[in-house]
Amino acid sequence: MDKGFYVALENRFRGSEELVKERQKKYLKFINPLKDIKDHVSALDIGCGRGEWLSLLNENGFLARGIDIDDDMVELCLKKGFNTKKNDALSELKSLEDNSVDIISAFQVVEHIDFDDVLDICKEAMRVLTPCGILILETPNPENIMVSTHWFYLDITHKKPIPCDLLAFATEYCGFKRNFIIRLNEKELNLSGYDMDLFDVFEKVSPDYSIVSQKDGSNIGIFDPAFSEGYGINLDQISHMYSHILRMHNKNMNERIDQNILSLKEEIEGIKNSRSWRITKPLREAVGLIRDIKGQVGAYLDKFMFIVKKINLSSIFSLNQSNILTKKELEIYEKLRKKD
Repeated sequence: MDKGFYVALENRFRGSEELVKERQKKYLKFINPLKDIKDHVSALDIGCGRGEWLSLLNENGFLARGIDIDDDMVELCLKKGFNTKKNDALSELKSLEDNSVDIISAFQVVEHIDFDDVLDICKEAMRVLTPCGILILETPNPENIMVSTHWFYLDITHKKPIPCDLLAFATEYCGFKRNFIIRLNEKELNLSGYDMDLFDVFEKVSPDYSIVSQKDGSNIGIFDPAFSEGYGINLDQISHMYSHILRMHNKNMNERIDQNILSLKEEIEGIKNSRSWRITKPLREAVGLIRDIKGQVGAYLDKFMFIVKKINLSSIFSLNQSNILTKKELEIYEKLRKKD
């Protein structure tokens, strides 16, 4: 891959550093309580990229460092003054002691590696994290149809999308006490006036999600508020919203049609009960009678012409003319035949 290509790709399709950093602020509520139980809270960011999360951690009093396997990303973070080095996730985690890190994060990383490695990262994170430690795994959300069919493949280093329930189960399997799904970064839904179409179902499910997992510990209760909120939009929710809006549209349309039919009936009854309708009744009946007679005469004429066309008149005269014509008529008939 060309040097600088992946940084350029991130800049184009991930969003600006300011946007990503703003989105990541929602994770602070999960990790801030660690500062209430520890004097110094350490954090390791796997696949630190351009360093948005490192910057946010440093600004909020955490001791943050990052690793990445992309030379350009590491160089970029070092230029910004972040504690960063080149290394892969498993090598770094396996080099750390038990219960030695308070926060481990991996934003948009797990979709780049084999699932066996994802499971190993969860196992190692469980070992390395301190009691009440937090693991954050953020990745594209395949519930979003546009993500799973198009946007996911804009990054040529992506392997496979991971369903949120699968990733949550992986952390549960590895021993984490909590396994919380957060759906993220969805576009705003404008439901005023039922302004929603089918493409909203395809596009407006949260395009990303994260599993925020927590290791058990004696102070785990102080984290409960953060883990009790609902986040984002899933496919089931938006599908039901769209179906409800369709039902409401159909109901309103049927009500308008019924109202129009009722109004027309009332208008017709009003006309029938009017004085002018009663006065013109004989004329309408006469016009109807004439129309019926005309139709009947036309039908009779059609039948007559059909019969005439079917009759061969010469065959009539060729039967036994003496039984049909008078003597005088026979003489005339014979003269005519001779002339022919």
